[in-house]
Amino acid sequence: MSELDMDLAFTQQFLSDLARNNNLDWMHAHQAEYKQARRQFEKLAQTVNDVLAQEDPRRLDIDIARRISRLNRDTRFSKDKSPYSPLFRIHLSPSGPQPIPCDLFLCLTAETLLVGGGLFASMFSEATALVRQAILDQADEFDRLIHNQEFAVCLPIRGESLKRVPKPFPADHPLADYLKMKSWYLEQTVELGESNAALIEHMIALAKSMQPFNDFLNKALADFTMPQR
Repeated sequence: MSELDMDLAFTQQFLSDLARNNNLDWMHAHQAEYKQARRQFEKLAQTVNDVLAQEDPRRLDIDIARRISRLNRDTRFSKDKSPYSPLFRIHLSPSGPQPIPCDLFLCLTAETLLVGGGLFASMFSEATALVRQAILDQADEFDRLIHNQEFAVCLPIRGESLKRVPKPFPADHPLADYLKMKSWYLEQTVELGESNAALIEHMIALAKSMQPFNDFLNKALADFTMPQR
């Protein structure tokens, strides 16, 4: 893969500056830097998506620029009234920006670049029940998936958990730790010290390793409908 014209260090510096100056006046005075920083993250997401689209053409329909989450925070119910979240993130699902169906997500902060997948939906009890049932019904398949050597680079599986396995699921099941969970997600940090080309190759390798996990979850969630706002 040829070298890419992308300066993520600039974006991280902007996010660091924003974290220290998280107010409307500072952002207004630094719109040029914001736009340049955002463009670098957009290049990253677009490049990753274009490579993945070679095997899944549905990804060509993703409007990367529109899909990147806004920095603006909803502070109505928060004690923290800082107007911005100092990070760029995107969910690269051909089905839309919602967390279900599950797909690859990217997040860049001032300190880290994260590549992830899986389900961040502990607030959706119907979704968690469907995943638990799938883990129970396809226990052998799930066990093979999480112990696959290629999947090891994605571990651990993260997520909020209950103290006990909820009824009616068996508390003594070999996969009890996963039946306790309310979310099941993957999150790996990627070092930015590599060349841009090597960085993309690393991210693509992680995305492909995570895909079977996303596929398992999406099969379990096939009948789930996101609540309407």
